[in-house]
Amino acid sequence: MMIVLVVNFLKQKVLPIVLLMLVASCNSIDVTSPYLAARPFQQYAAKADAWLLQAQNPSGILPFYYRPSLARADAKNSPMGQLIAAERLTRLGKERPQARTASQAQHTAIAQSWPHLSEKIHESHRAQITLGEFALSLRVSLLQPNSAGQQAHLDRQAALLRASFNAETGFPEKLFPAATDSSFRQRYFTGHAALSLLQHSAATDDANSLNLADAALTWLSTQYPASNKANFHPTIAPWHALAIAAHYQRDNASSHLDTLFTISDQLIDLQSDPEFPGRFFTDKGPNFGNPNVVRDALSTLTLMASLDIATDLGDRKRKKRYRKAIWLALDNLRSLQYDHGVVTNFDQPMKAVGALRFRHNDEMIRLDGVVFGAEVFERAAIMIQNGRL
Repeated sequence: MMIVLVVNFLKQKVLPIVLLMLVASCNSIDVTSPYLAARPFQQYAAKADAWLLQAQNPSGILPFYYRPSLARADAKNSPMGQLIAAERLTRLGKERPQARTASQAQHTAIAQSWPHLSEKIHESHRAQITLGEFALSLRVSLLQPNSAGQQAHLDRQAALLRASFNAETGFPEKLFPAATDSSFRQRYFTGHAALSLLQHSAATDDANSLNLADAALTWLSTQYPASNKANFHPTIAPWHALAIAAHYQRDNASSHLDTLFTISDQLIDLQSDPEFPGRFFTDKGPNFGNPNVVRDALSTLTLMASLDIATDLGDRKRKKRYRKAIWLALDNLRSLQYDHGVVTNFDQPMKAVGALRFRHNDEMIRLDGVVFGAEVFERAAIMIQNGRL
């Protein structure tokens, strides 16, 4: 009888406690696992991607500016914004049927809305096209599912891009005919061009594109050395830095890494706002304009690329510095993403969920901010799983 009572006591009192201890133990182990730590960031990226898909117009175009309080898109648009979104949607479409349908519709709409991006107009030299648009269109073409069957077309695009470069004056801001009205935009587009040529080289093993991209990065470093703080601007710097990172990835080596690390350090120096410690903005020093999500996301991607390379090189000091800045930046970007509870005052709340607003004090959504935000969250999940973040 006594034995039965003891057994019943153990079942009723001790066993539940043991089970709770086991559950708590499992939870504590699981929480620290890279897979579970990465899952929230995968979800943040998926939410942003879902916004891109649901925001697409019947025409295939995605709204560049969208005000959720009015549930209305601004009529203003740009080929650069559409191509940035096209690059993201094309990648997504390789694995997701819904994204593939949206991507195909957008490609058709881009060709109809901006015919000057077509191959025929390129070769006839009749239209003015910016270097950035041309470079982005090449990157999107490289991602197309049938890109292997379009080798000749891709090579012509890359050859036209290479032919526009001059060793002394660099790339022009506009092509066909070549012209440069703004050195700022020229520098901004040169990063895009170098990145596109590096991706072409990686996809087709084209040595000419690799060499020209290196020449473009050398031109930037010579004309606008990163060591001179007067040359730094947070809008231009990320594309220069991301091109250097792609150059490194090509052969696990680059002569431009000092420039990359200098740019990254300069970006971190902007993270000094006590109210928003993760955003890349400070009132001290030059006036770089108001902070925005595009700058914050691209700056974060730059630091992530730098952290990857610093990890490869075993640079512990830089790893620690970049990790800290990236986590601050991730907190800032998450605070800009619309969640279900935040959007209840909008007439159509689901048309905002997942998007990142352009600024903390402005409800407006901008297309490229959502795209780059999704890329940051996706990259964070990968780096966490790989033990790098």
